[in-house]
Amino acid sequence: MRKILSAAVVILWALPIFAADSPAMAPRPLAMTDAVAIALEKNNDLAALREELKGSQTVTELTGTLPNPVLELEGTSGTLTNSPDEKSLGIALSQEIPLMPVGRRRKAIARAEAEVLQTQLLDQERQLADQTRRAWLEAVLSAQRLELAHSQKTLADELVSIAKTRFQAGDLPEFEVQLAELDHRRSGLRTLEAVAGTEAARRKLAQLLGFGADNQLPPLAPVPALPGVMPAEDELMASAFERRPDLAGKQREGEREQASLALAKAEAVPSLTVALSYRNERSNQNAYELSGGVLLPGKERTNDHILGLKLSIPLPLFSRNQAEIARVTARASSVRYRQEAARRAIRLEVRDLLAQYRLATSTLALHRTALGPIARENLHIQQQAFQLGEIGMQTVLDEKRRLGEQQEAELAALQTAHETYSRLESAVGGSLAITGDKR
Repeated sequence: MRKILSAAVVILWALPIFAADSPAMAPRPLAMTDAVAIALEKNNDLAALREELKGSQTVTELTGTLPNPVLELEGTSGTLTNSPDEKSLGIALSQEIPLMPVGRRRKAIARAEAEVLQTQLLDQERQLADQTRRAWLEAVLSAQRLELAHSQKTLADELVSIAKTRFQAGDLPEFEVQLAELDHRRSGLRTLEAVAGTEAARRKLAQLLGFGADNQLPPLAPVPALPGVMPAEDELMASAFERRPDLAGKQREGEREQASLALAKAEAVPSLTVALSYRNERSNQNAYELSGGVLLPGKERTNDHILGLKLSIPLPLFSRNQAEIARVTARASSVRYRQEAARRAIRLEVRDLLAQYRLATSTLALHRTALGPIARENLHIQQQAFQLGEIGMQTVLDEKRRLGEQQEAELAALQTAHETYSRLESAVGGSLAITGDKR
């Protein structure tokens, strides 16, 4: 069902691209959810695992409950041993009949193995979805960093122009102009670094989505609003323990090992073999006949038909499958320890991510409500004071640097908040029950 929905999303998203030649229809911006659907549909590792799962499910259906019967044909002749009259022909059919339900145990193991592969597929989809969400977010925010770098460069251009004007008017020393020009070069360098970061982020996203190059990516949609009130920690823990596919995989592995242990114990009981046989034996024997009081030598031909029934069973005197039982018992015990370790790791992961998300959202709110407006207002005041000749260039450049640092910190907090939320969704095994949103 998930594969059908992913394919539908891919088709609906791609329709505007095929119609891109029409000037009236532009490509639809690629949202985060669309990117995840495309990645899940086009990923080769997931496609390979889906094929393995189909094969495992087929094995489950075709696993037999009884071994195949054995047909034996036998023919003998005494021609090569100077007994040409000795001949026989035999046929036998034997069937091994387990005294324990070995076949059903093997089918249970095959079914458990298919379920393990299913959980592995779901877990890889979970990890790829988180990786794609973060790559999409990095590409979008890299573009915003590039916009900030352009705005810083534009501001540097304005400062250079103002400094040159005041220098020509004799109101500013030359070293102040040199400071403005040096800041302009630094802004240009930061712009080039932002361009390189944006291109790298788009290449990574294009690779995850199966595009040949980053220029095949459509425009990216804006970053969605942050979710609202987060569920309580206990609810997140319960959801993670219920929905995490890797934890479910550990449980399926435990069921598989229990089925393997039951099979090993069943195989310790020997199977009964029943054989039915038919044999036709032909031979000539020396015989004497009494004729006229004289014994005359002759031949007597025999043609015997023999039916047989044979029962055989091994005697478990030296081996009762102890080695296999011990090995599978150890594996089953280790699975229980791995399950408990996985639960502890999930508990710590959810708790840490929830704390990181709350810290990131608090930091972002502080930047948007206080630090950002104050930094912009301070720079505006310093620019006006510089134009009036009340302060020097270095003071303006320091305030400009502080604004750039604040804007970068705000973007970093936004990225951390979204990435932590994505990781938290992955940690609990699915979407979160959120009420409201944060702009």
